[in-house]
Amino acid sequence: MKKYLRLLLCTGVTAALLTLPALAADNDTLPAKQGDFYVMVNGEYVTFPDAVPQIRENRSCLPFVAVFEQLGFAEEDMTWDGATGTVTAVKPDVSYTAFQGNTKQGDLTVELTIGSNDITYWYEGNTTADPHGHQAQVVEHIQSEVAPYVYQNRTYIPFGLLADALSYNVGWDGEVAAVIIDDVDAILAANTETYDRMDEYQAYNRTFVEKNQKVTGSYSMDLTMKQKIQETNSDLSFTAKGDYDMITGGTTAFEFDTDMTMDASMVTGGLDLIGAMTSPEGEPLFPMDLGFSMRGDTTDGIFYFKLDSKQLGNLNGWDTESWYKMDMAAFYDAMSEQTGMTYAQLMELSNASLDESFSQLLPQMLKDMPLNSVAFTTTDYLELLNTICGDSHFVKSGSSYVNTFLNEGGIQGTFTLYTSGGKVNGYAMELKADPDVAGGELSITTSMKGSKMELAMNMEASQGEGQEGSGTLYQVDMTLDMMMDGTYQTTSTQPATEPPAGASVVDLMELLGSLIPTEPTMP
Repeated sequence: MKKYLRLLLCTGVTAALLTLPALAADNDTLPAKQGDFYVMVNGEYVTFPDAVPQIRENRSCLPFVAVFEQLGFAEEDMTWDGATGTVTAVKPDVSYTAFQGNTKQGDLTVELTIGSNDITYWYEGNTTADPHGHQAQVVEHIQSEVAPYVYQNRTYIPFGLLADALSYNVGWDGEVAAVIIDDVDAILAANTETYDRMDEYQAYNRTFVEKNQKVTGSYSMDLTMKQKIQETNSDLSFTAKGDYDMITGGTTAFEFDTDMTMDASMVTGGLDLIGAMTSPEGEPLFPMDLGFSMRGDTTDGIFYFKLDSKQLGNLNGWDTESWYKMDMAAFYDAMSEQTGMTYAQLMELSNASLDESFSQLLPQMLKDMPLNSVAFTTTDYLELLNTICGDSHFVKSGSSYVNTFLNEGGIQGTFTLYTSGGKVNGYAMELKADPDVAGGELSITTSMKGSKMELAMNMEASQGEGQEGSGTLYQVDMTLDMMMDGTYQTTSTQPATEPPAGASVVDLMELLGSLIPTEPTMP
C-alpha cells in the first residue's frame, strides 16, 4: 500500500501530498475494537482499560484521562473539582503561537465542566493588554455541540473540536471506523533530519517571485492509439501544439495567452469518423485553431478565461466574445472534505513557503495534511517528505546533489539539485517505470535550470488478448508524447488579472447550475 502512495507522491512532491486518496487498512492487522470506534494516537492504537470510546449525538466522544495521557498530559496534572464538576488538565512547556503572532513556550491548561458546552484553554504567558492597560491572560473558548458528560464514573469529551484548537491533526478513517489524532509537534520533536538543500532550493525559487516575470514558450502533445478488435482496425490520433506568453506578478497574479492548433482523426474500418465531422455551416471541425486566454489572482481564487475558435463557435454556439468566470476558492472549499484542506489553508501554506525555512514550514504542512487512513498518518507523511527532501538522501555528484527517492518495484524517481557558486541554480525531477510494471514505458521529467523550464512526458503501452483458434480477440497500442518549455525574464509589466473593462463576463458555475436538471420537489 505504501509503495503506491510513494509513487503518487513522486509526481508532485508536496503537491501530491495534498490529494492523497483514502486507503483502507488491512483488517487482519487491526486489534480488537473497544467501544464504538478505534482511536489511533501518533500512529499507535490506544488501549482503554476501563472506559471505551462512544458515539453520542453523532459525535466521537473519548475518555478524557486515557486520551490526554496518550497526548503527553500526566495524570498527576489532571484534577477534578467535584463541587463544580470541573476537570482541569495541565501540560507543561508547550510551544505555541502567541496572541501577538510570535512563538512562545509555556504551560497549556485545558478546563471543562460536565454538562457545559463551553470548553476553555489557555497558554501560560499568552497575554494582551486589557482596557486599563494591564496584561490579561488570553483565554480561548470552544463551543461544542455535545457537552462533556460522565458515564460509569468516567469523564467523556467530544474531542474533535478541542483537538483542532490545540493544533493536533485529527482525522477519521471511515473504512475501519477510527479516529486518528496526531500531535505533530511531538512527532517532529523526534525528527533528526535536516533540510539545508531544500532551503537552498527555496531560495532559488524566490528569485522568480521577487520581481514580475514574463514567460514565453511552446508546447505540444501527440497521441496515437491503434486498436484491433477481432478483424476490425481502428486508428486514433490527436495532436495539439502552440506558443504561449505569460506574465506573473509575485506569487499570485498571472496573465496567460496562447494560440493553439489541434488536429484529430479516427479511422475505423477505413472510414475517418472525425474527418467527416463538420459544423452546421458545413466546415470541417479539424484542424482547429484555438485561442485561449486566462487571467486571475490566486489570493481570492477568482479566475477568468476566454476561448476564441471559429470552429468551436460554429459547432455548439460557444460565445467566443465573452469571458467566463470561475470561483476556484469556492470549488476547492467544496472539496475540502476530500482534500483535507480549505483554500485559505492552501494559500497560507503557499505563502509561508516563501518566507520560512523548510524546517519552519514543515509543522504547518503536516498539520494540514488529510488524515483519512490508519494506514497512512503523520509519521508516514514525514517519512516520505524526509525521503524526498531530507539532506541525508541527497548524494553529491560533481556540482549537483542527486536524491534517488524511489527505487522499488520497477519504479525509479530522482530529484536533482544543480548548483553554482554554492547556490542552487536549477533542479530536475524524473520518474520512470519499468515496462513490465506499468504495462509499457513511462517517463516524466520536469526541470528548471537558470531561467529555462522544460517538461517532457513519454508513455508507450500495449495490451492485448488472443482467442484460441480465432486469432486476436483485441489488441491496443498507445503512444503519448508531451512537452512544454518556457524561458523566464524579469519585466516591469503588471499582469492583467481581470477581463478588459466593459467585457461581457459569464459566471461559469451559474451557467453550469442552470444546465443541470433538478429533482422535482414533493408538494
